[in-house]
Amino acid sequence: MTGGWFVGDLVCWDFGDTLVDEQFMRVAPADCPEWTDVYASVVDDHRAQIDAWDLGVGSVRGLVPLLAPHLNMSRPAISRHLIANLCRIEWFPEAKRVIDALDGQVLQAIVTVNPHEFWAMAVATGIDRLVDCIVTSADVASLSKVVMAEAARETLGLETGIATTLLIDNKQHNIDDFVSAGGNAQLYERDGFAGFAASAFGL
Repeated sequence: MTGGWFVGDLVCWDFGDTLVDEQFMRVAPADCPEWTDVYASVVDDHRAQIDAWDLGVGSVRGLVPLLAPHLNMSRPAISRHLIANLCRIEWFPEAKRVIDALDGQVLQAIVTVNPHEFWAMAVATGIDRLVDCIVTSADVASLSKVVMAEAARETLGLETGIATTLLIDNKQHNIDDFVSAGGNAQLYERDGFAGFAASAFGL
């Protein structure tokens, strides 16, 4: 790939609040507007359990009994709405444009802190067809974007080490960790991302 300063072999994208608005699981059904606040409260109150799911222990199905006492919905209805929300994503157009433009120019991966259910979302929404590889925290039992990027490189048959990998992520601690491990990283901020893409990739 030519036209910008990045001459590496892999671009790793974070998912939530980098490629899409990560609030999609909080979208309420029409007949239960309290879902949004209840969902946020339950997630906050059970952070350790949510983190365990992100590491591949347990399942998002475990949210159903946690939500049920606080909602005027049956457990089957809660389960159906959780599944529906998993497929209700809104792309940030400036990021999606870059993914599309880089297709075939450089390998791309999504590296995301998410439970195993992310794979169902990826297939249902076509995310798996946008990139060359997806690695979740549940896949590698680690929240580290360095570990995920290394797993992506192994899957794609690239040399070990992340010196030729670029991470695009909205969390500063992930950026700092990636750079400290020898990789390239860019903090995702919607304002100014077009300018970064022009500089890095010549887009």
